[in-house]
Amino acid sequence: MIRHKRDGMELGPKDSSSFLRSHPEGVTVTVRVQPNARRTELAGVQQGALKIKVCAPPLEGAANRECVRFLADLAGTSKSRVRVLQGNKSRNKVILIRGTTAERLMAVFQTLGFGEGRHSPTSNGS
Repeated sequence: MIRHKRDGMELGPKDSSSFLRSHPEGVTVTVRVQPNARRTELAGVQQGALKIKVCAPPLEGAANRECVRFLADLAGTSKSRVRVLQGNKSRNKVILIRGTTAERLMAVFQTLGFGEGRHSPTSNGS
C-alpha cells in the first residue's frame, strides 16, 4: 500500500492504480500533463490520472513527445512502443504502452517512490 501526502493529495491503493488499464496490446495510462515545468517528473495522482510535469512547451506536440519519451524511459521500452491514443491537444491524455503489464508499471512507479518528485536522469528534455 502506498500512502503519500503532497500538496494536499493523498495517494492510496485505490488512487494509485486507477490510472492503469489493461489493453490488448499492453497497458493504457491515463495522464494529466503539466507543460513548461522545470524538469520532467512524476507529480502524483490527480482525479484518477497520473500527473506528469514535462519540461516542454505545449507547442507543436513538444509536450506530447516529452511525455512519450518519459513514459518509455520509465517502462524500459522504446519510444516507438508508446503512443498517445486520446488527447493529443489536451492536458488529459490516454497513452498506450505496448508490450508491458499494469503490474509491471505499478512496480516501476513504486520503485521510484511514486510521485515524490523523483525524475529520470534525462528528464531535462535532452
